[in-house]
This record gives sequence, structure tokens and C-alpha cells, in this order.
Amino acid sequence: MKAFLRTHGKYVAIVLIATAIMLWLWGQINWHVLPFSEWDGWHYRKIAEAAPGISAEAREPFRFRLLGPWMVGTLFSDYVGGFTLVNYASSLSLVVALYFFLCYVAISRPIAAFTAVLFTLNTYLFGVTVWYIFHVNDFLALLLLLLGFWALMEKRWVVFAVALFLGALARETWLLLPPTALVFLWERKALRANLVKLVAATLPAVGVTLLLRLLLSADLPGNLEPMQAFVRFAPKVLTPEFWARQFGNALKPVTFLPLIFLGTTLAFFRANKYMAVFIVLTLASTLFGSGNERLMAPAFVAFYWLLALIFQRDIWPSKWMLGIIAVACFVASLHYQQARFPLPSRELTVILGGLAWLVVTGAAVVFRLRHWQQAR
Repeated sequence: MKAFLRTHGKYVAIVLIATAIMLWLWGQINWHVLPFSEWDGWHYRKIAEAAPGISAEAREPFRFRLLGPWMVGTLFSDYVGGFTLVNYASSLSLVVALYFFLCYVAISRPIAAFTAVLFTLNTYLFGVTVWYIFHVNDFLALLLLLLGFWALMEKRWVVFAVALFLGALARETWLLLPPTALVFLWERKALRANLVKLVAATLPAVGVTLLLRLLLSADLPGNLEPMQAFVRFAPKVLTPEFWARQFGNALKPVTFLPLIFLGTTLAFFRANKYMAVFIVLTLASTLFGSGNERLMAPAFVAFYWLLALIFQRDIWPSKWMLGIIAVACFVASLHYQQARFPLPSRELTVILGGLAWLVVTGAAVVFRLRHWQQAR
């Protein structure tokens, strides 16, 4: 324990303190007023109210996502307070887990901590789920996804099976991992030796997914089957706005760093083709929902691993450049709605986000050109 604290204690403390500050700054949704009172959280509240029984009112697909709401409804009499506590606990756990995952993939401790803190400043991949406290399943699913990736890399198939099984109780995000695992094993030339183990580890999650849909299906107005959702939402892929939101807005203001430091980006995906596949699968999954940026959240594993590599290989030890990125990310996190201290207008949110984008992109271009000239 002493060795662990000497190695990681300072950085974990920084991550926890920064995350706690951001949890407070993101605030909470006023779910008592329209339209917020009728958003997805209504279904999760109904599931929590009925726990450990089954809600007769929550519609599909929300009624299949039991893990978080059942946990809240079973453990807490004040389910709103329970949602808040579970949301905060799972979000803190997720950020700390991201720090340790980055350390595991050979990112230095200072850069891992810095990158994990940047994740808490992301409006759509982190902040909106904190603000909308009833979406505890989102954080639980991401935490289990991260655990699944670690188990896959270590070939810990029992842990992988548990992560998928619990993930299937949270939401459909778990479906992204088995096909990604196939590519990972193929890429590492380990598919033949591990294919049966992968299939066996996936079967419990498949079984519980089918069982939930067999036992909990209810003919309710407003139900949305997967194919109905795809037909309704998939056409957005034809619009430029969709692509700008998924890969631009979701990562602002660091969107263009992978292009500016293209060498590191290409090397990352050459060495980790399965991560490219995972991003494509995540993008495809967003065609089944009405949201845009928020639905890209599972890809945070790939995005922030790549960003950490860029910080470590191309920017460190330039503290002024890292400082610009940190300040710009905080400015970009300011929001007219999803905040304890909301900005006065949506227009100001767009302006500040755009300025943060320009500052990070411009500073990174200048930084890259200077280093290129020095290397000549």
C-alpha cells in the first residue's frame, strides 16, 4: 500500500479533487419542469420507484436498463438522492479508472492525471451525464467498458465476462466490445487460441440481454424497437451537422490535435487497429438514438488514450502548451444549460467554445511548426 501511495497517491488525489470540483460545477438538471420532466430520466425514476419489482410504465428500451435504477431503488428510500450519490460515485470511479488505464498503456503518471482531468471538462462525454443525474447507467456502462478493455488486453476472460454481463444490465453499450475483441485478438495473432474463450465469455451477456427482452417486454405506447429507432434516426448520417457534432463538437476544443500531430495519430491506429474499429462501431451505434455528441461517449477510451499519447510524445514537457489546453478546455465547458452557473445564452456558449477551439488549434499549429523548424 505504501508503495502504491508513493507511486500514484499524489496523482489520484489531484484527479479526485479536480473531478469533485467539476461535479459541483456541472450542477444538476431541474427535472421538475418541462421539458426536462419528460426526458429519459422519467423512465429511470419509474424503474427505481418499482424496484425490486418491475415498472409497468417505463417504456422500451429504457425498461431493459435495470442496473443503475434498480441499485438506486433498492438501496435508497430517497431515490433522487440515490441517483445523485450513485451518479457521483460512478463518475468519480470512471475518471480514476481512466487514469489507471492510461498508466497501464504506458502513459506517464503526470500525463495520465492531466488527461483524466481534461475528460471531466468535456461537456458531452462527461458533463451532460453528471448534470442529468438519472443517467447513472451511462457512467456504469462506461466504467464496465473500461474494465472490459483491460480484461481483454490481459486476456482475463472471467473478468471480461463479468464486465459484459453487468454491462448488459446497464445499457446496450456492451455490444460494441465483442466485435472489437475479435479484431484485437486477430491483430495480436491470438484469435485461434482465444476465440472459444471469447465466445464463452460473451454468452452470459447475450443470455441476459435476450432474457430481459423476453421477460420485460410490454406493449406500451411510445415503445421504440431497434429497427424503428434506426429508421427514424439513421438519416442524420447524411447531414454535415452529424459529422461535425460527432467528431468536432464532441471533442472541442482539442478536436484538431490528432490532425496537427498526425504522425502520432497514424502510429496509434497502426498499432491499435481495433480502436479504429471501436470508434466506427460507436459511430454506427449513434444512428439508433436521437442524441449526437453524447452517444459518442463510449469512444472516450480511444479518444483520450490518443490525446494522452499526443501530450506525452509531442507536447510534454511544454507546460505552457498544456496550460493553454487546460484553460481552453475549461472555457469550452461553460454552458448555457448544463451548469451550476449557466451562461446567459446559447450564443455565448457557441462563441466561447469557438474561441477555445481557435486558441488550442492556433497554439498547437504554432507549437508544431516551431518544433518542425528546430528539427530541420
